[in-house]
Amino acid sequence: MEETLKAKNINEALDFRSKYDSVVFAGGTDLMVEHLRGSNLIAKFNKPILFLNYLNELKEIKEDENNIIIGALTTFNDIIKSDLVPQVLKDSALEIAGPPIRNIATIGGNICNASPSADSLPALYAMDSILVLKSKNEERKIKIRDFIIGVSKTTLKNDEILTHIIIPKNNYKYYFYRKIGTRHANALSKLAICALVCKENDKYRFKISFCTLGITITRDESIEERFITSNIDD
Repeated sequence: MEETLKAKNINEALDFRSKYDSVVFAGGTDLMVEHLRGSNLIAKFNKPILFLNYLNELKEIKEDENNIIIGALTTFNDIIKSDLVPQVLKDSALEIAGPPIRNIATIGGNICNASPSADSLPALYAMDSILVLKSKNEERKIKIRDFIIGVSKTTLKNDEILTHIIIPKNNYKYYFYRKIGTRHANALSKLAICALVCKENDKYRFKISFCTLGITITRDESIEERFITSNIDD
């Protein structure tokens, strides 16, 4: 049986991460599928399992003057219900599986799973989200596009935990989100597109990202640079 570690708070969780090369377990909706061994067989892990799902301090959605800050353990149902979260992220969250999964699955898990078809990622990329990564002795902030480097590959270190997602405040009134799957519910993305128009320095900028077109989320800023205007009607 695998060793299990249950952290009472974030400091204890970081202490465990510094001592053990562990599998971080939040909602587990991706991990349990990844480690499934077949019908009626319990999922098997080859490392100690660090359970974080008790850490309420990482389940908050809050704001400061410039940003919306989402705890990595926030479930997608809580994201959908929040008055602070931009609607484009809520719309993408509504496309994730069904209500039972959305009540367990966390935004941090969806990010760290680093799937090119992850439903929340196109919106997070288009909004230039920043991730907060903590270890026992250090905290670093990294752009989400620099965090995910391949299929199921991230720059997360063995002693780090993703604690928060920072979304810069902007007027995300003008947006488009569309997911294409093989059915209307509980489907992986065959293609998803997120497009935003944001006002920056008195100019309107167009931001667009796609999932499933490559090994990570696709966003081409050279295309976006062609669509900068001072007139929203354009």
